Amino acid sequence: MKIVKLFTIPLLAVIYACSGAPVESTEDQSGSTIAQKQVLEAWDRMKNMVIGTTKKMPAEHFSFSPIEPLATYGNLVNHTAGANYLFAAAVNLERPEVSEIDTSDKDAVIQRLEESFDFIKNGISSLSDNDLNEEIEWFGSKMSRLQAILTMTDHLQREYGKNITYVRLKGIAPERSGGW
Repeated sequence: MKIVKLFTIPLLAVIYACSGAPVESTEDQSGSTIAQKQVLEAWDRMKNMVIGTTKKMPAEHFSFSPIEPLATYGNLVNHTAGANYLFAAAVNLERPEVSEIDTSDKDAVIQRLEESFDFIKNGISSLSDNDLNEEIEWFGSKMSRLQAILTMTDHLQREYGKNITYVRLKGIAPERSGGW
């Protein structure tokens, strides 16, 4: 029962955030509050899955594209890293300047991906539970910082789904999910 409750709160928050309705607080129907610690734990789980899966793809397949005009695997993963930086405002950070990398170079892509996840993790770590309720400007809309973070993780999950598809097409099993 504890596992069900642990994931019911974040799941309800994601569904609500994706509905486009404004988030008034981080409290769910039971009175439980989503805390910064839970956001950080969820981010770490996603980080481990995405980076673990990316590391499993052999270097020679970073130039692989299933069909035209789809991105190569390296470009797909680099897009994920770039989006992490793009969404810096969600965790109260300034978007850094990042240089171009060779997306066919597995080591360079993984380094960029790891750095981008650590960048967001540092931002989440600096937030208080109250900061999650702060209303921010998010791509032309006003929403709570938590809702912006959930939107960011929603994008990350979609990109991870594409990542899984590419590695499966090469006969590779993705990283196991953790914490469920």
